Amino acid sequence: MILSPHSSVLLSAFPSSTPSLHLETPRFRTVMTQTEVTATCVVHSAYDAKVSWLLDGKDTTSRTPVNQASSTTQSISSNLTLPSSQWKTLNTITCRAEHHCFNSTEKTSNVKG
Repeated sequence: MILSPHSSVLLSAFPSSTPSLHLETPRFRTVMTQTEVTATCVVHSAYDAKVSWLLDGKDTTSRTPVNQASSTTQSISSNLTLPSSQWKTLNTITCRAEHHCFNSTEKTSNVKG
């Protein structure tokens, strides 16, 4: 970290770059045969981003338990587990990564059909 001479703001040594996101949704067979399904979002970033989930465009992080763990210093994995009955009613699922050092980034998957 570098201290700016003109303010008390710390400047990061990392470049301001957008993270990459990989969203993995459950297979159709899993949705049809299991009572719960899990979607996984992996965020590759130099920063400890906050991952949130949107179901059909609505933020669910406050209502749905999310398991987020840093698997390495540059990779964050977040799992969202839902009842398969709820999954079957969805049109889209979105994984969003946020950090004050980059613009919010998201990946959306169409899960209908």
